[in-house]
Amino acid sequence: MTEAVPTPAAPATEPSVVDIQAEIAAAREELVASLSDLRAATTPAALAQRGGRSVAGWFTDEYGGVRPERVAIAVGVVVGLVVLRRLVRRR
Repeated sequence: MTEAVPTPAAPATEPSVVDIQAEIAAAREELVASLSDLRAATTPAALAQRGGRSVAGWFTDEYGGVRPERVAIAVGVVVGLVVLRRLVRRR
């Protein structure tokens, strides 16, 4: 059985100033793109749209059908709040 003889690693070369400047420029461009994406994702319209999709997703199943049990829960909560508010106002 023969053992493989490890080969010496190639000496690490120092990156040149041009390489470092190119890396910095690429990182800066990536940061600008990330900030633009973040700014677009946090506009009031985008947040409202995401919230609306989240609420709609809670009331629908994976096939797009309505989940009647969840609609019933929501209706029950709303009716309960209305009744509670009327009871509190009567006193």
